[in-house]
Amino acid sequence: MSTALENELTEQLKVCMKGGDKVGLAAIRMVRTKVMEKRTAKNAVEITDDVVVDVIRNYCKVLQGSIEELKAGGASDDEDNIVQMRGEISYLDRFVPKLADEAETAAIVDAVLAAHGITDPKMAGKATGLVMKDYKGKVDSAVVAKVVK
Repeated sequence: MSTALENELTEQLKVCMKGGDKVGLAAIRMVRTKVMEKRTAKNAVEITDDVVVDVIRNYCKVLQGSIEELKAGGASDDEDNIVQMRGEISYLDRFVPKLADEAETAAIVDAVLAAHGITDPKMAGKATGLVMKDYKGKVDSAVVAKVVK
């Protein structure tokens, strides 16, 4: 059974095929492949829109990491593979809800710290875990860790 986001991706795949959008086509195909891997894995999880969003976010992080590695190796911004990866990230961005910025994240962290009475710096890991448990998909874990410290 497909989720609403999977159905939207399928429709966009058709649009990309008809319009000759190779970047969008590659991005959607990869996301669909990653979702199928999750669906058919030995320890498969139920596929929800949140799982699909996580797949998209993770794929974009992988692409961004690849871009950084290529640039560290001397590649220029206008090389075809870097342009392709940036295009895929840009294309997929529309399917991912925006994460809270640093100020919003700081307010969330402050509220969670106050609600749980956490004042000891040694409890930073627990504080980060509590925030991520309640706000997964709404905040960036790296920003949460930075704010907690």
